[in-house]
This record gives sequence, C-alpha cells and structure tokens, in this order.
Amino acid sequence: MKKNQFKFYATVSDRGQIFIPKALQRYFGIKNRDKVSFVVEKDGHVVFGKRKKEN
Repeated sequence: MKKNQFKFYATVSDRGQIFIPKALQRYFGIKNRDKVSFVVEKDGHVVFGKRKKEN
C-alpha cells in the first residue's frame, strides 16, 4: 500500500447500511445529511467521496 493511501473496513448492518469511520468523515468533511458517492470503475475498484453540490 502506498504511503498516502488509507485502508478502512466497515460492517454492513442487517438493513444494508454501513458506518463511515470518523477518520473518513473528517477527511472528506462529511456531516449529517450529506450525500456521498460510490463509483464502480471498470476494474471493479470502488471510488468513494463526498458528493459535490450542484448548482
């Protein structure tokens, strides 16, 4: 793993929900009711981020 990469694990609840670790919430500036995105790339990797506000 590269020096500037992060690795976190999450557990999926019975309702299909995941908990976003506090360190990631701080890193992305995620607060209550914010939208996040999960982008699945062609190679199967998932890119996670805070959804940018649209005008």
